[in-house]
Amino acid sequence: MKDNNDPIKQENKKAMHKFALVFILSMAAGLVLGFVTAILEFESFGELLEAFWHFFAARLAGWLLCACPVVELAAGLPLYFSAKRQFAAWDGEDEAVSEAIERRLSVCIWITSMATILGFFLLPGHLAGMIHGRFLSRPVHTFWGLGAFLVNLMVTMLFQQKLVDATKRLNPEKRGSVYDTKFHEKWLDSCDEAERAVIGQCAMKAFRAVTYTCLVLWVVFVLGGIYFEWGLLPAMAVCIIWGVSQSVYSYWALKLSKPGGRV
Repeated sequence: MKDNNDPIKQENKKAMHKFALVFILSMAAGLVLGFVTAILEFESFGELLEAFWHFFAARLAGWLLCACPVVELAAGLPLYFSAKRQFAAWDGEDEAVSEAIERRLSVCIWITSMATILGFFLLPGHLAGMIHGRFLSRPVHTFWGLGAFLVNLMVTMLFQQKLVDATKRLNPEKRGSVYDTKFHEKWLDSCDEAERAVIGQCAMKAFRAVTYTCLVLWVVFVLGGIYFEWGLLPAMAVCIIWGVSQSVYSYWALKLSKPGGRV
């Protein structure tokens, strides 16, 4: 006899309506996009995009590399010194003050992380610009961008060391040095259960964001490969990141689900 009160089936049925709506809307958007791309000419847009890339790589990427550490320090140092002043005046009891200090330090960590990623993005652009701009005959035009990249890395590492040290002074139980190859493991081991729960929730949010981002980028790069001759490499790179993310998650889910399993 069919059980219409099965809670599993009811939950699936309830979610199916929303899924079907999203699927239909996605199909409609795909049809519209396909129709538009079929009737429009993209050669001029592709040429404009290529011209902008060459201009950005040859004229802007190197200067932006030089600006990275300056902007990083200009944005992060005021927050860092504000946190230090708060810590110096803290009585060690008021949790609101300690939370405010941790928020400032966390924002600084965020700034340094984005500066690092931006540097890794700009360096290949700068080097490619030097090649296309035929400046390799003058090595100074090539290596000053590389020098700016290295300075950006050094500034970020030193700044992060100061931020981690400040966090350890605020929370003496924390362990780990940014110069230690096992920093993340030691830091995680020094966290309590509540902090580990927060880390787990943040990791799940990041995992979902990476999955959705990979899906969107895959669509963009597939269309770019069709209309702008981008080739297979961009879509393949996205799929590699996507696959690594999914595989690492599944591997650790299986390992940690075993009795006694831990990171």
